[in-house]
Amino acid sequence: MEVLGCRHSIFVPVSSYKPSSSSSSSLPSHLPATRRTVIFTAVASYLQLSPNSPIISAIAQQLDESQEEEDRVVRLFQETSPSVVFIKDLEIVNNPKNSDEVVMVDDEKAIVEGTGSGFIWDKFGHIVTNYHVVEKLATDQFGRQLCKVFLVDKYGNSLSRDGKIIGVDPSCDLAVLKVDVEGVEVKPVDVGSAYKLNVGQSCYAIGNPYGYENTLTTGVVSGLGREIPSPNGGAIRGAIQTDAAINSGNSGGPLLDSHGHVIGVNTATFTRKGSGKSSGVNFAIPIDTVVQTVPYLIVYGTAYRDRF
Repeated sequence: MEVLGCRHSIFVPVSSYKPSSSSSSSLPSHLPATRRTVIFTAVASYLQLSPNSPIISAIAQQLDESQEEEDRVVRLFQETSPSVVFIKDLEIVNNPKNSDEVVMVDDEKAIVEGTGSGFIWDKFGHIVTNYHVVEKLATDQFGRQLCKVFLVDKYGNSLSRDGKIIGVDPSCDLAVLKVDVEGVEVKPVDVGSAYKLNVGQSCYAIGNPYGYENTLTTGVVSGLGREIPSPNGGAIRGAIQTDAAINSGNSGGPLLDSHGHVIGVNTATFTRKGSGKSSGVNFAIPIDTVVQTVPYLIVYGTAYRDRF
């Protein structure tokens, strides 16, 4: 496996440094006992700088800003992840070949055919995801396909519910599921807008890649107004391109801005292979398309354009 985007760093052998007895007194008393203290002490003592040195002040400011940014991303994940769900596609079978993937559903054996992500749209239990995540359930004619949705309530308690398809729009690769949340308080996402997005601004993807639940990846908006293929052979226009990692199982999960607002639905990764290397480009359906489509899926089961 080739790791892309590794950053070279400068190694400072602080473990070999032996501070003098007066080094601790040179550290400003207001500094918290964090990793900043360790770095601060080592740099100040090694360079024999006074605590009032402009260099020390600049280092302190940079470390403060770095810690604030890290804390902000942690809070963003903690506040948003309860709105993200894990979706498992199941097929009831008589003689499953792979015993490692067999589960019991209503006293019948089923195998896990795929996994995906979604997010809670409202307090009534509507879940937004990609159409291709639940396509087999949507096109099932024999009653052998099932969908399990794993979520948490507003207080962090884990739940498992059967997902029922309410509406689908293959042309936009969107679908709405419904789960029973009677007596349960869930946390819907905060809906943003992709209208004023700019290339270069930070974005965050939360989902369940390869079945690993509650995974956060970070990146930037790499491009806007892209066109990607839809499951029905058409084109989805206005897609958001991002370098935030989107892998199998991330599909249907939210793409967020720095405020934790949903700006898109993670939907596709296109990989090009050649010369022994492979690279992927990731895309999300803009939330503005979702806002226009989902209400019709909930009420009518189809998109607005399909009603006429």
